[in-house]
Amino acid sequence: MNIIPQLAMLTTAAFLSSSGDQRQVDFKMTSPDGIQRLDQLWLVTYVDDAGREVVAQAKLTTGDYAPLIAADAARLESMMPAARGLAKANNITMRLVKFTRRLDVEEIRP
Repeated sequence: MNIIPQLAMLTTAAFLSSSGDQRQVDFKMTSPDGIQRLDQLWLVTYVDDAGREVVAQAKLTTGDYAPLIAADAARLESMMPAARGLAKANNITMRLVKFTRRLDVEEIRP
């Protein structure tokens, strides 16, 4: 079962449906040089038929797909109803995963 076609059936209504649980989100994005950096990311994953964990995507009204990834409270709050809707519509277990401990590996310059 390929989930991408099933995800295509959902629209941004999933983003607006159902009220979610309250989550405390800690944002410490300001660095000493004044640049707001991403220090944590949340994403919604599921295990596909091949046994791989992949990032869930929702189809937008524009027809484009948006991965369920958040770096701020507003995006996290807006994507959770979509994740719940996708899990219910497709009868699959999804996980909200939080990544922390930023590590800059390389600067890529022109």
